[in-house]
Amino acid sequence: MKEDTVRAIERAFAILACFTLDEPRLTLNQISGQLGLPMSTTLRILTTLVSLNVLKRFDDRTYAPGSQIYLLGAIAQAHYKPHQVVLPYMQTLRDETKEAISLYGIEGEFRVCYEHVPSLLTMRCVVRVGDRFQLWAGAGGKVLLAYAPKEIVDREVKKLAFITETTITDRKTFLKELAVIRAQDYAISYGEREDGIISVAVPIMDWHGNAVYALSLAGPALRFTAERALALVPDLQRICVEISRLLFV
Repeated sequence: MKEDTVRAIERAFAILACFTLDEPRLTLNQISGQLGLPMSTTLRILTTLVSLNVLKRFDDRTYAPGSQIYLLGAIAQAHYKPHQVVLPYMQTLRDETKEAISLYGIEGEFRVCYEHVPSLLTMRCVVRVGDRFQLWAGAGGKVLLAYAPKEIVDREVKKLAFITETTITDRKTFLKELAVIRAQDYAISYGEREDGIISVAVPIMDWHGNAVYALSLAGPALRFTAERALALVPDLQRICVEISRLLFV
């Protein structure tokens, strides 16, 4: 009985995790297909979540996060330590550089944006809190992957694929890139995930030497040049050390 309860909770959470900013509304078929669950099981859990206002069901038979998720999200944000600690640093960095600042972490097989402060300039990088990107492309992903366990690195290296002309797709080259990142304690991307965007990222480490987060600064290459990005690395590294001390005390 206890195992059945735990499995039901796990399945309910898996259903909630199906919703993203790009797919905020899903049908029963889509959810069932994503999770590989029987339609009847999926429908039973969905019906329970709707009755609790955790999900909302629309007339077109789609589902979306409900009012309880919104309220819980507001509570979580108010007590989420990275939000309290890191966001002021990000806002200061943005004001000084005028470029976009993002905080990333690993969720499953993706890097997820936990915080984002947009650029003050018209031409900007558009990232949203909750966006998910590949771990193997872009400065933020590479920094997280450089300090990740070997099994995660091996898993992600198998996914290397062309996105732009500068995406690293060769296994040996990519592994060498991760070694360089560990040695210099930062990563830089020259449009590896999105053409025309340069980004630089520094890890935020816990006391065990794990890169729990990546602080990334990005902008259009026309103004945010490689020289400018590299010149900001010492300040980013200093800030990330300060954040580490505040987060992991």
